Amino acid sequence: MHCEHCNKPLKELIIECDFGADPIWCGHCLANLELDEMPLSEVLLTELTTWMCAFGEWIDIENDSFIEGTEHLAEAHDKQGVLLAQKVADELGTGVTIKFSPYLTN
Repeated sequence: MHCEHCNKPLKELIIECDFGADPIWCGHCLANLELDEMPLSEVLLTELTTWMCAFGEWIDIENDSFIEGTEHLAEAHDKQGVLLAQKVADELGTGVTIKFSPYLTN
């Protein structure tokens, strides 16, 4: 597997959600990678897509703040992201490091 942007071997991937982007990023050049080009099972691709589509349900975009009472949605999204990152690591096996970048930081 090579990054289509920097042409480096994909030895490190970052799992992170953002608006309008697939949730997998090259750990070398930080380019957003096409989810459907990753060698992952259809089940995991569906889980990642569902997770990606739920991103930001807690954000008031106009005011760049939490919608009142929805902080728990961001926490749940991050917890699910940790689990999905582990599933990606399990499917890709050794040789690829997976890092998860949460929405919330402590």
